[in-house]
Amino acid sequence: MKRSMWAALVAAVAGLPLGAQPPAAAPAPKVELALEDQFERKTDLADLRGSVVVLVFGDRKGNDACRVLGEQLHVRWHPDAKGQPPAKARAAAVAPLDGLRPGVASPDVIVVPVACCGKVPTAVRPAIRKGVVKSAPDTVVWLDFADKMKDTFGVTAGETNIAVVDAAGRLRLKINGTLDLDAMDKLVQTIQSVRYDAVK
Repeated sequence: MKRSMWAALVAAVAGLPLGAQPPAAAPAPKVELALEDQFERKTDLADLRGSVVVLVFGDRKGNDACRVLGEQLHVRWHPDAKGQPPAKARAAAVAPLDGLRPGVASPDVIVVPVACCGKVPTAVRPAIRKGVVKSAPDTVVWLDFADKMKDTFGVTAGETNIAVVDAAGRLRLKINGTLDLDAMDKLVQTIQSVRYDAVK
């Protein structure tokens, strides 16, 4: 994607209102997804229930675009993360929802980067993990060695791919390939809508 388009998308993420509540999508079946991270720790989407999860994923050629988008989305819902090192950025509080009843917490938005590594031989996996640790030592990256992301959500090669999973574990939106401004608008509004759904 050209730099000018990325600049426009970043501006869109930063400028879209958080209070809008478009109609919620029809509930979908719960998504089952268990992978591992670059430190060989087991990861499971079910462990993140209660939060809105944004899976940002792609192949090796899409890594840079995915990283930029993931960081911008995290800052969008965690404004105090801007300019902070990874550990502090992860600990930043989520932006609150407007109009909640007293004592009701605003659902978090967890952005999860997933590297689609393909079905590589087992002997090659340690080298891939090592490379991810080197490039992202302070950020947990889920690794997909079984094409689970492709089979579950579809993957457009060399581009960003996104799946939004609601607090109950249901898929609410997926976007494969280049994000234009309309797609970015839909993404931001969907995330905010499913946050409100979680506290109804």
